[in-house]
This record gives sequence, structure tokens and C-alpha cells, in this order.
Amino acid sequence: MRNDITDITLDEAADSAFQAELICRLMLDCDCEMTSGELSAMLTLLKQLSASAAGWLIGEQGERMNNDRGQHEHD
Repeated sequence: MRNDITDITLDEAADSAFQAELICRLMLDCDCEMTSGELSAMLTLLKQLSASAAGWLIGEQGERMNNDRGQHEHD
């Protein structure tokens, strides 16, 4: 079953990571100057998107480690 860290699916985590990558790419390619408020909003969005993807990955890794431990105990 899924972990307690996040209730998103693999597809949602992948979408979050992809959206974060697109935002970074757009920010790097943009020749315009961003205001402090705009930059803060973009960074907040990037933080939310990357935290969502990272939370899912960390939870999945922990779940797999627990499953591996359980299998080794029965060997």
C-alpha cells in the first residue's frame, strides 16, 4: 500500500517533476526581468512541485526497503 508521506500516484509525481523541469527551462530561456514577487511565486511553485515528486520517491524507496527487509527475514 502507499506510504503516509504523500497520497499522490506515480503519474502525478511524474507530472510534478515534468512541470518543475518546464518551469526551470522557461525561466532560464526567458530574456525578461522578473519582479521580486514574480520570482517568489515561481520559486514557491517549484518548491511545491519538486516536494511532491520527491515525497513520492522517498516514500516509494522506503516502501521498497521495507519489502526487501521482509523478504530477507523470510529467507
